[in-house]
Amino acid sequence: MSEAHGSIIKTPKQLIITVFATFFVPLIIILLLLVYVNNGKRTDAAASAEQLIKPVAQLNYQDASPPAASK
Repeated sequence: MSEAHGSIIKTPKQLIITVFATFFVPLIIILLLLVYVNNGKRTDAAASAEQLIKPVAQLNYQDASPPAASK
């Protein structure tokens, strides 16, 4: 009989290794990504927030009444 359609996992040891690898490899990748993101450039939070809000917080107002006509 041909083993062309056989399973890749042939022993219980291979099954155990595969189960642990499918759980721990993604977990390790996620943890490494978290470390990479958290080690990025950090800035002062107060200054950064102030810099982001400044353009929105500017208030330019003018008198709504028409200019006084000269007599």
